[in-house]
Amino acid sequence: MMENKILEELIKEGQTYNWENNSSLDYGECYGKLSDDYLAWVAQVDNFILEGYGEYSAPYRLFKSANIEKVNGNYKYEFDDQYPKIIAALKACKRIKPKEYSMNYDQVFLLYNLFKKFHTVVKQLQIRHNGRKTINIEDEYDVQDLLHCLLRLYFDDIRTEERTPSYAGGSSRMDFLLKNEQIVIEIKKTRKRLNDKELGKQLIEDKAKYGSHPDCKKLICFIYDPDGKIVNPAGIQNDLNSKEGNLEVEVIIVP
Repeated sequence: MMENKILEELIKEGQTYNWENNSSLDYGECYGKLSDDYLAWVAQVDNFILEGYGEYSAPYRLFKSANIEKVNGNYKYEFDDQYPKIIAALKACKRIKPKEYSMNYDQVFLLYNLFKKFHTVVKQLQIRHNGRKTINIEDEYDVQDLLHCLLRLYFDDIRTEERTPSYAGGSSRMDFLLKNEQIVIEIKKTRKRLNDKELGKQLIEDKAKYGSHPDCKKLICFIYDPDGKIVNPAGIQNDLNSKEGNLEVEVIIVP
């Protein structure tokens, strides 16, 4: 594949800038006449990883952790800090198929960020100018309404009326189906009678319902627990997070 050839060429060129392994160079040359070539290589690596693997992919985040900065449109020259991480980012690309998961990974990363910040958004909504009216998150429907608004920032095809496959003689409606990403989101908000045991039972039923749905490759169970009613969140997650056949299940409990 062309991507593999370019990747190998970038790694090969990058190795020429490693003065410790190149007898034809000395330390001063790496900081002198080779600096322009090195910065051009950094720009190529930046474009290759960003275009091929996505902004939120592991290789690109590793690349950005190398303190890659631009000053007046030009890359900042910090060889010692940058070089090892850039090479590591390129090698990380070998472990991932380009393009294939860029979208899926990026979209899931965005979802995780929404879930992580959900409680912060809820608290911010309570701070209105001159005490104006706001939305209070009191039950699962409130959680659904607010999350639906946040999902609209990143996803176009969000389905709320999709029915689940028949289970135990009946069916129900999904909270959210992200059709293009093949992700189903089930929402729960803890309350007085929803203890760890009952919650675990409901989540097991959710797993069974979605296992045969053709548009569900990943089921995310988002549990909003603002009052800390869940006694053992790690236990619930460890018991229910799984990959069975074509269905991946992940339980996310916040805050």
